[in-house]
Amino acid sequence: MHGKITNLRKCRKLTQKELAKISDVNIKTINRYENGIKISFRSEKKILEALGIEFINYRNINNERNKVSFDKQAEEYEESKYINQKNSILQLINKGYPYTGKKVLDLGAGTGFVSREIAKFAEEVYALDISDLMIKKIDVLNKKNNFKNIIPVKGDAHNLNFEDNFFDTVITRLTFHHLKDVKKTLREIKRVLKNFAELIIVDIITSEKDEEADLQNSFDKIRDFSHNKFLKLNELKKIIKEENFYNAETDIWKEERVFEDWIKLAKYKDEGGVLFNIMKYFAINGLKLGIDLEYGESELTFKQKMVLIKVINIK
Repeated sequence: MHGKITNLRKCRKLTQKELAKISDVNIKTINRYENGIKISFRSEKKILEALGIEFINYRNINNERNKVSFDKQAEEYEESKYINQKNSILQLINKGYPYTGKKVLDLGAGTGFVSREIAKFAEEVYALDISDLMIKKIDVLNKKNNFKNIIPVKGDAHNLNFEDNFFDTVITRLTFHHLKDVKKTLREIKRVLKNFAELIIVDIITSEKDEEADLQNSFDKIRDFSHNKFLKLNELKKIIKEENFYNAETDIWKEERVFEDWIKLAKYKDEGGVLFNIMKYFAINGLKLGIDLEYGESELTFKQKMVLIKVINIK
């Protein structure tokens, strides 16, 4: 996306200085944006509108950012200890067991780690991701591990290219906080699921306190430009219920993060240790921020609250 913005500016024969003037965004911020560095939502909006890009299409821009982010992560994604946690995967799989004879959609499949576990039991698993490189990685690993019932699909969670009533189960892990429109995605999931079929969601949730939730989201937006929003548990449950999913089964637990590993997954370069020092400041002043933030022996750690929600689709 950032390269496209640079090309669009040049096509319109605008210098960065001229774009700064018409967008009311300083030239340093424009330069950072064109070099792929995260800037504020407001500044990005001003730049896009100054270039004639309707902000109503921001979801498409968000999709583009997700593609860029996950293309960057694809090569090492499989090896991340935050992604391939066996206990967490088994917990998810057990919620939907048995899978015999079922068609399953793994929505936001990444490199297909969950898909390959479910494919040991299911008839077919459709591993959908928005990233080209993630899809290629799924295909390579399918062949390497001799999986013939996993179908890699490049696609957008907001617009699923499947027929109505196609799936027996939809699972989605660590995907919802990247989505621009969770409600639209849930409607699409409802459409492609059979009546009385199941949806299983695993994601990170925030503190119920507004100030803590805002900070938790801010940290992740700095670290990963594909991040949209962690929801509070009550928010997520309300949205799911409003879309007519029922019989919610909920499990909650915490997973520890080490700062260096956490930023490494998103390929984020914390230049000058800015994010590290912000979080360190809170930690050494005893502010846990709802994530058990701690600093000791030069290591910054925190815990993210995880939720697994299983619901039934009623049409």
